[in-house]
Amino acid sequence: MKYVLLIVFLIAESLSAQTIFFKESFDDPDFLQRGWYDNATGIPTTMTEHHGASGMAAEFMYPKGGTKAKGGVRRQFAESNSVYLSYWVKYSANFVGSGKPYHPHEFHFTTNLNEKYVGPSWTKMTLYVEQNDGHPILSFQDSQNIDTSNIKNDISSSTEFRSCGGCNGSSDAFPAGDCYKSGANWFNGKTWKATIKAFADTGMYNKNEWHHVEAYFKLNSISNGKGIADGTAQYWFDGELLIDAQNVMFRTAANPTMMFNQFLMLPYIGDGSPVDQTMWVDDLMVGDSRPTPSGVEETVLGHINIYPNPVDEFLTVELGGTEVIGDVFFIDILGNEVAKTLVSIQKNGFIISIKVIPRGVYILKFQTPLGVYMKKIHITH
Repeated sequence: MKYVLLIVFLIAESLSAQTIFFKESFDDPDFLQRGWYDNATGIPTTMTEHHGASGMAAEFMYPKGGTKAKGGVRRQFAESNSVYLSYWVKYSANFVGSGKPYHPHEFHFTTNLNEKYVGPSWTKMTLYVEQNDGHPILSFQDSQNIDTSNIKNDISSSTEFRSCGGCNGSSDAFPAGDCYKSGANWFNGKTWKATIKAFADTGMYNKNEWHHVEAYFKLNSISNGKGIADGTAQYWFDGELLIDAQNVMFRTAANPTMMFNQFLMLPYIGDGSPVDQTMWVDDLMVGDSRPTPSGVEETVLGHINIYPNPVDEFLTVELGGTEVIGDVFFIDILGNEVAKTLVSIQKNGFIISIKVIPRGVYILKFQTPLGVYMKKIHITH
């Protein structure tokens, strides 16, 4: 047999089993009509910075010494045991965040156990998606669940009436997290921090370029009157999985009806911004799951060679005696066709310039007499 077909892994050419709660492109000012509230008419936008060929982006500017970026806003959605956040983000070249090992807070989810205007820092549950000193961070707190008579005592094996994010011990394999008092209330927090500095000053992780961020959280289950440590917290940067926390305990059996139902963009630096700095956000989406494989298989046909991968400028395809029928396509991780090119040399091989394709992970796809060829390509420019 001249050519061998190898099934490598499943990819997402289209979306399946995903509920999309809402999308926001920030391209027009009708935010209130689309369900945003708590300052919905005050979201600042700009045409100067945006992801894609046209449109606008949300512009969150921290003034020096200020704790809040203008334009914080909220939106409710259908109750769900899991949430998926997808957005594009770019930071000003001088962006330094808080300059301390905590903050800025950027994106949050809260639950149906709190009212729609709840302050996110002291709740039954708040999720955080943010970055500190360029390192992506996922965290959660459930401070209102703390048993204040057992501060810093591990009571996880004796009662369901306790917190999971710290103060009452760890309910899973991860450290218990923070536990501290501020004013009249006790606060906690469990955090996962990426080892990679994904928002850096130069190179492939340049914070002053647009990057795609995805985060996914799934609540743990409850069985026989006890919480089971089987929750999930994950973070992707340009398609690269940087945080993968499995077997997490987010809730106990004391809160069996807890579900996520509110998304918040409330950029905040508690100690004040050390400089004037800006974050831009575009093409945001909230759903219940990450796009999942739909049964389309990535295939590698014998004798076809593609290099380099990762690629910065030009991609070389050696066809090994077969040929291309029609166009060559690039498909992004959400299943969208982002580029296509008609190759001029259809035997032996060809070279593709990928300079116009944004940095990220794609599927290269084209037709040959032997079948459809599909391969994962990482573009790094």
